[in-house]
Amino acid sequence: MIREFKAAGTVLWGKAMAAQLVVEMEQQHVKRPVIITEKHNLRKAEKAGKLLTAGYYHSIDLLLVDENHDSYDFLILAGGRSLTDLFRDDPRQKAHFPLSADQINEVSGPHSQFLVVDRALVGGRKPAPGFFRKYAESLTGGLIIDSGMEEIPSSFTYHNKTAVSLGDSSLEKLPRLLSERGIRKPLLLTDRGIVSVGLLDFVTAQLEGRPYALFSEIPPDSRIDIVNSLAELYEKESCDGIIAFGGGSVLDTGKGVWLNVSMGVKDLNSLIGSGFIPTLSIPLIAIPTTSGTGSEVTKVAVISDPEKGRKMLFNSDNLQPDHAILDSRLTASLPPFLTSITGMDAMTHAVEAFTCIAKNPLSDHLAWTAICLIRDHLTGAVEDPGNLEHRRALAAASNMAGSAFSNSMVGLVHTIGHSVGALCHAPHGSCMSVLLPPVLRYNKDTIEPRLSRLLEAVAGKTVYDQTPAEKRADRTIEELHGMNLKLKELTGGRHPSSLKDIKNREGEPLIREEDFNMIAETALGDGSIIYNPVEARKTDILAILKEAY
Repeated sequence: MIREFKAAGTVLWGKAMAAQLVVEMEQQHVKRPVIITEKHNLRKAEKAGKLLTAGYYHSIDLLLVDENHDSYDFLILAGGRSLTDLFRDDPRQKAHFPLSADQINEVSGPHSQFLVVDRALVGGRKPAPGFFRKYAESLTGGLIIDSGMEEIPSSFTYHNKTAVSLGDSSLEKLPRLLSERGIRKPLLLTDRGIVSVGLLDFVTAQLEGRPYALFSEIPPDSRIDIVNSLAELYEKESCDGIIAFGGGSVLDTGKGVWLNVSMGVKDLNSLIGSGFIPTLSIPLIAIPTTSGTGSEVTKVAVISDPEKGRKMLFNSDNLQPDHAILDSRLTASLPPFLTSITGMDAMTHAVEAFTCIAKNPLSDHLAWTAICLIRDHLTGAVEDPGNLEHRRALAAASNMAGSAFSNSMVGLVHTIGHSVGALCHAPHGSCMSVLLPPVLRYNKDTIEPRLSRLLEAVAGKTVYDQTPAEKRADRTIEELHGMNLKLKELTGGRHPSSLKDIKNREGEPLIREEDFNMIAETALGDGSIIYNPVEARKTDILAILKEAY
């Protein structure tokens, strides 16, 4: 069975969200928006129009539903579900603008590119209990595990434009996806490892009879010089789309090429600090071969610059691929050690998404479900790599964790991990595994209620119920460290439980105590640090590194 995850579009929730929709429309180059409503909603729709025209658009026409709206390129549907149902099949971009709390509760899923809830129109009333859980279920085909809690901030945004096909034979959808997106000659990106184990054959079999350009030399860390050269190859080969097939480095490289080609630049360095990435003009299909990074659905790309010894973070809603294919057959040959560290990478994404300061109720539901799935399936996949049930679950978990942290962002685990990876060339998943427990201990006093609640997701309801309330936060950290120890045992000592356990192929430690000062200084410049719930200074980072060592 193939499970389809819907693209959520964008949810704008809280204060001044009409103004935020105007910003979004400007970025989408909307020329002629129109507000459409029903007669009984006319007065509130007029108020919505005033909120919208206070921004970029000097005037927006307001029409009743039975009036002619053919000449407009963006529909703002001001009202309830009956209105969105009426325009469900209209191909134009749409924003659903509920005008009351009752109309919010009628929403059952993403029927438009935008869901806009502006408190100036609906007041301070909260949606019905379980509203966001049901919305998250609509995105994942019902694959949500209820956390029993919904914390709703005064304002938040949630964005996901990537549709996902998940299943044992989902790769067979590739020819249809290429045709639907008008891709006649894709640039296929992968790495040597994929080729050597025969996985590339899965994709090339679906490209039979179709021309394509192939690059199979992407390094373990995506590099800016490779990205720039691949953009030239794309143009030279007259390609019209990209397929990124591999782990996180391949997917991030694909995003970098996507960005270069769409923006018409020859050097990705020229886009650093640009602040805004518009909608990218060519299609990108992401096919991951690991279950960890979630890059196939995230809005970030991490590209390394070896000359400067740093990893650069590109972050934009428009860096989310058009479609992702999660075929569990592709991860069945992943060795136990790679399964373990990529699984803990996904665990870290989910835990940080659930505990950082930019969390929201949709990211919470996705993160919670991801943690539960990893708890139930990671050790099983390490012990029995060919078990497709475990592989499907981990693929779903990685994807949901990626979508969660892409909207809530991550914190100090990634802040320090990025620095360790860039300076010591340590595998990202290994860094995440080791740094997660000490960072949670550092954050504990500030996030104790959330950390305590996480015990159920990390260890199960029985452990949660049997642990005294005042000890649950510490028990959560202990369980995560215990997971590392268990994975270390199952992988013959290869999965790390400390920084000194992270070694190169010759068995030599990659991280030395004398590296700590430079790691801490570099970490202070990482963008993730601002989302951590506790401010961190250099001395704090040094203390965390010493504990992790």
